[in-house]
Amino acid sequence: MLATFEQLHQSNLINSFLDSLAERNLKYYASDLLEKHGCKNHEELDQAVKRATEVCSCMHLPLNENIKAVYRSQNGQVVQDWRMSPMAYMLLVINADSRNQLVAQMQVELVKRVLPEE
Repeated sequence: MLATFEQLHQSNLINSFLDSLAERNLKYYASDLLEKHGCKNHEELDQAVKRATEVCSCMHLPLNENIKAVYRSQNGQVVQDWRMSPMAYMLLVINADSRNQLVAQMQVELVKRVLPEE
């Protein structure tokens, strides 16, 4: 089956629209946690992102609506980062090194928000 140029163009427009819809909720950057000193380095951040991604995959959450790899300029270099939904960013915090004071504090705050008041 052959597709015409017009059909391919329409398909690309639809795909672009769907991508835009999926990305509308990606409000955070994973590097925000690094800048807040919630991770020591990019390797530690990469591991937390990997674990957050694994949670999304395990729970069959659409990755394109929660985590997207992007490239940004930082100190004259191009570095990989991730745009994240609020939920994915919370998963990032949960999966970061809990020995870090900021991460531990954020984890406790998340748990307090979920537990009912006593």
